[in-house]
Amino acid sequence: MAIARNFRFPVAFEDAFPGGALALSEVEAANERQSPQDRSRGVPPRQRVDLVTGLPVWKVTVSDPSSLRPAEAAVAVEILAAEKPELPEPVAGMAMPVREVRFTGMAVEPKLGGQDQFRFITYTYRAEGIESPSKASGPSSGSSRSSKGAGSAGSESR
Repeated sequence: MAIARNFRFPVAFEDAFPGGALALSEVEAANERQSPQDRSRGVPPRQRVDLVTGLPVWKVTVSDPSSLRPAEAAVAVEILAAEKPELPEPVAGMAMPVREVRFTGMAVEPKLGGQDQFRFITYTYRAEGIESPSKASGPSSGSSRSSKGAGSAGSESR
């Protein structure tokens, strides 16, 4: 049995972020890498398009309060959506704008990280959407789709 390259495993939000997730950044376009020549010529960067779904890729950095290792405390999550996703309103009474978020349609894609003899498995986190945890209607069972499903980006291992 072989698993296709770039296969995305559906995962429930609660399994990926057992302590919930706090948005640390705004949602922004995930741009393609740009050559130094294009940058110096003022060529505007192009937004990445997901190879599996064909949707534009957006990214947001989130914190996992239940993380035990500092290297896993913040991860980037890619959101695959035609329009820029909106973050929920910040939590009232906080010194800095903290936003509790919940991702819908999550999937992870394993990848190899590190260099030389210091290789390790890491994951790219992807989601189809983002919402306020108060809008969630019951536990998420993840996506029942195969590798055609969405997933998220972040290169921190879990």
